[in-house]
Amino acid sequence: MSQFLGEEVVRRGVSNYLRKHKFGNAEQDDLWESLTENAHRSNIIPRSLTVKTIMDTWTLQTGYPVITVKRNYKKKNVEISQRRFLRDILNSKDDANSCWWVPLSYSTKQNLNFKTTTPEHWLSCPSKNYVIEDIADEKDWVIFNNQMAGIYKVNYDEDNWKLIIKTLQSDEYDTIPVLNRVQLICDSADLAFIGTLQYDIFFDLVNYLNADLEYLPWKSALGKTAGLTTHLKKSNIYGLFKEYMQKLLAPIYKKLGGLEIPASSADKLDSIKLQVLIASKACKFEVADCITHSQNLFKRFVSNPNDTDLIPKDLRGVVYCTTLKHGGEAEWEFLWKHYKNSNVATEKNTILSALGCTKELKLLKKYLEWSLDDAIIRRQDSSSVFAAVARNDVGFDIAKNFFYDNVKRIFKHLQPNKRRISRYLSSVANQMTEAKEQSELEQFIEKNKENFSEVKQGVEQSLETVKISVQWQAKHAAPISKILAKYSTK
Repeated sequence: MSQFLGEEVVRRGVSNYLRKHKFGNAEQDDLWESLTENAHRSNIIPRSLTVKTIMDTWTLQTGYPVITVKRNYKKKNVEISQRRFLRDILNSKDDANSCWWVPLSYSTKQNLNFKTTTPEHWLSCPSKNYVIEDIADEKDWVIFNNQMAGIYKVNYDEDNWKLIIKTLQSDEYDTIPVLNRVQLICDSADLAFIGTLQYDIFFDLVNYLNADLEYLPWKSALGKTAGLTTHLKKSNIYGLFKEYMQKLLAPIYKKLGGLEIPASSADKLDSIKLQVLIASKACKFEVADCITHSQNLFKRFVSNPNDTDLIPKDLRGVVYCTTLKHGGEAEWEFLWKHYKNSNVATEKNTILSALGCTKELKLLKKYLEWSLDDAIIRRQDSSSVFAAVARNDVGFDIAKNFFYDNVKRIFKHLQPNKRRISRYLSSVANQMTEAKEQSELEQFIEKNKENFSEVKQGVEQSLETVKISVQWQAKHAAPISKILAKYSTK
């Protein structure tokens, strides 16, 4: 709200509201009234529009919209429409009447207006298609939602997406500011996920990252590809996807110095966060020397276990997990001993997560058993141990079977806080992509419905997650195979 009204209008409006209602009662609409008076006085919103009218569409209904921007390149105008954004594409629960008052701010290649978040236009509710005339020349891109100020996604026609990608893949990529680059990555991924955009737009767009050293765009892109990893890791095209990720990550991994954090980054939080993020993905996809370097750092630590600075603090999670994944029992036992000897909470949490990375099946089974023994692992950490094993490609089936076979023990162990069972459910559901797994989970929940009745919302969310993953698999596996094959020949 402060983005579309401006901070000064909000400050004055809130101040007047507090003065007017001091020592008395007030309700939401009183605040909206005060803000409306100040917004009209400053000509921020049309006289015919109130803050209540706008905000009721955002505060009194769930969800948010995706706006579709369709350009007429000859007439230089755009037609804008809206609908609710839903991830469930087959069993849509959309209300045809759901709509929002959407603040429309935008920039074009020739008019870089990104700093302005107060809207030039409003998309109305009830919803009518809205036309903005004389917006841009046909060879120039248009980007809506300056600085991601509005809570909505934006889809464009294919030509406009291609014009945006062309700029991103040039030396002028940073004429589009960081938050709007994040927005383009997230929106293209989510729109491709539900099938309203071709996935090759997302892959082409993400390729620009070769030049970008900002943390947030990388964080967004790798967050979205993590979802793809889950969907593709059991398929026969995972090799192509891994190759794509290696090509994407190799240049920046080298540019940032691999697993060595330079002294110049010591006080730059975003630089360190970017390096840790890239290192974790580089080791996961076996980029360059990431695995060998992790193992060497771990060996130095084993030789001098009292020197905790041998592995940079921020990279310990990456180094521990990578070494255990590619190591054996000796590394696991060393790290477990280190866990018991440590009295630093953050270090203990890092180790608990890393111990689930091993490929040794007997260790994973033992670890899950220990998670239900208060004498070995604290009760509040049991779900974290389970989640760590379930995330492991090798550990998923072990974790799932352990959950199915020991659900009554787990419920008993979690008492009095049975709600933690939701974490077990989501850890399993997040890794499921097949119809057979969906059916198994539904039957399992039905069989134990008495216990699960206390976490109804967690059950519904987990079932929804699996259902949407199964839908995705059916719709997108084949097209993505062709896109990745195209990239492997580049």
